[in-house]
Amino acid sequence: MTITRIIKLGTALAAMAVSLILSASDTKKQIVDLQAEREKEKNTWENRRAKAFLAGLKAFRETPGALLLDVREEEDYNAGHIAGSIFVPLQEIPTPVLEAAPDKDTPLFVYCYSGNRSSCAVSLLEDAGYTNVTNIGGIEFYSGELEKSE
Repeated sequence: MTITRIIKLGTALAAMAVSLILSASDTKKQIVDLQAEREKEKNTWENRRAKAFLAGLKAFRETPGALLLDVREEEDYNAGHIAGSIFVPLQEIPTPVLEAAPDKDTPLFVYCYSGNRSSCAVSLLEDAGYTNVTNIGGIEFYSGELEKSE
């Protein structure tokens, strides 16, 4: 192999290395940008859920005769719940609700920790004939005072 050929080969390899380095740098920037965009979307989604929870709680407080149902686990309810809420075990719905609200037109506002369990509770209550049931979401977005049970 001649010196000229070795130099050309070395130059080509150096150019490829630079190209790979730049490509990797672009990829890293794209990943960082994507992560930032996802974090922003997550924060936006959580802000919407927090606002929806607070709006639901406000609607409960402004609705005469409404009941606020907490469908979390009993130990979670006892550790801290929203004042005025009624503990209703999800697996026992609709029995405790029928006792507290025999009128199936009673406005019911339901919450849990994240909104998933309360969504199931709303479906069960609607299947039981309740006509005015609202899933307000998760207490994870509540920053007010919590009542504790013993």
